[in-house]
Amino acid sequence: MPEINIERRIKRHIWPETWDMFAVCAPGLEKLLAHELDSMDLKNVGPVPGGVGFSAKLNQAYQVNLWSRLAGRVLLRLKDFRVRRFSDLTRQMESIPWEAFLAPEAKVRFQVTLKESTMGPPSLIVEESFRYICRRMRKMGLAEPELTHKEEPGRQMIMVRGVDRRATISLDTSGEHLHKRGYRLATGKAPMREDLAAALLMFSGYRGNAPLADPMCGSGTLGIEAALAAKNQAPGLMRGLAMEHWPAHRQPTWQHLKGEAQEQINPLNEKAPIYSTDRLAGAINLARQNAERAQVDQDINLYKANFFTLKPPTPEPGLVVINPPYGKRLGSVREAKDFAAKTASRLARVWSGWQVGVVLYRPEWVDFFKLKHAEYLVVPHGGVRVTLLTGLVP
Repeated sequence: MPEINIERRIKRHIWPETWDMFAVCAPGLEKLLAHELDSMDLKNVGPVPGGVGFSAKLNQAYQVNLWSRLAGRVLLRLKDFRVRRFSDLTRQMESIPWEAFLAPEAKVRFQVTLKESTMGPPSLIVEESFRYICRRMRKMGLAEPELTHKEEPGRQMIMVRGVDRRATISLDTSGEHLHKRGYRLATGKAPMREDLAAALLMFSGYRGNAPLADPMCGSGTLGIEAALAAKNQAPGLMRGLAMEHWPAHRQPTWQHLKGEAQEQINPLNEKAPIYSTDRLAGAINLARQNAERAQVDQDINLYKANFFTLKPPTPEPGLVVINPPYGKRLGSVREAKDFAAKTASRLARVWSGWQVGVVLYRPEWVDFFKLKHAEYLVVPHGGVRVTLLTGLVP
């Protein structure tokens, strides 16, 4: 098939289509993510365990990747079907217009997830799926893709999920996990992931209209994410996407959306300063480097200070967010428990009237804090399940 016909097919059948999509997130963050996606004028937004489904056109997939602070990746649902026999999978795989999504000689990697599925072993699913993708590409007169089993930049992830007698084939639009914004090259021990930092801020009600203090800032993620949100700065401006490598990619559309995002950046509210402090000078240096890369270094007051002698930086209360040491950063569970109790005591003595957002290693440590209107949720982070707690210091 001549290349012009493929381009015509993309124009007529791929871009006008409304696709089922799925934004993946850490378990526990589904409702927060659904609220975020609702604000993007998407259709059929609905949280399910592990993420949020929605309907959108391809240009909106760019927008979700560009603007979501909580999604880990955005999947394009290519097929959802009932499986009676293995040939159902291969037939559906060959029917997908791969010529619109895979550049000639693209590197593809499969992720197969099965739950009480009758489709067969993952190795066979990968082998046969790839064979039928290649068959489709040959019919289009295009070079076959290359199968890789490595996690490497530039590869295209294809997901096959089988649950009982149903199967879903999805394509990753994002590439690297979306929490990798592109600004954090310098890290300390067990750094806080960017999407979890954004989740703690959202869960704590941060709107960028009141002071924010991050008194255990480490490499600065909470303060940086707060500045990005307060300035309405899209978190995906500094990174690329997997869908940029698709034949269906429209560079002018992508550049236009990024240009619009640049124009929507606002100056920080002067009445809502951000303070990021840490007792270690090395941590402050790391945080400053990361803030510079995120282009928010002028928006964050960074200086060395010990939380246990620090007083609130402003007379009017705001939000204090804390990611205290735990796990790799603080030896034993007993030490982490004592540190959490000490942190709660300091907040009660000095930070009255402030809203708190804190990350805890164990959910039962919520009781140390005695907050008014307290809420919490449990999410995975760094191989453990942590508790996000928010409430008002009496």
